[in-house]
Amino acid sequence: MPNATYAKPFGQYKQASVGTADRGQLVVMIYDHCIKWCGIAKESIAGGHFAKRAEAAHKVEAGISELMTALDMEKGGEVAKNLWRLYDFYSYHIHEGNMNNLSKNFEEVQRMMSQLRDSWVQALGQVRQDRTTANNLSLGTQRSYVSMVG
Repeated sequence: MPNATYAKPFGQYKQASVGTADRGQLVVMIYDHCIKWCGIAKESIAGGHFAKRAEAAHKVEAGISELMTALDMEKGGEVAKNLWRLYDFYSYHIHEGNMNNLSKNFEEVQRMMSQLRDSWVQALGQVRQDRTTANNLSLGTQRSYVSMVG
């Protein structure tokens, strides 16, 4: 069983990558998790594997719950409120898809989460770029900072 040989090291790698990820990376990882399990749910419905579909739906809903829990409603303001509403819709749509065996529900949530994931990746890249620029500016002299900004 080759899979059993790699299961433990892969699990350790996965645990280490989660343990060293920043908040932004963790959000993207949760999106990846949900997107993956939406795909498994769709395949399970197509193959008539209802127990696997239910497991996949549960995994997606758990990921969505994590995303909802991570929202800071005070600091996040309107963005956090809108994300909450979106995550609530995703959760309801997945639940409905699971209960009624609707592949389209999983497909729709998978597509929407993929788009939102891509937006998160882009935003994180911008934040990191801005931090790098800010850090580089702070390493220079006060004069070099002033000359760069005006």
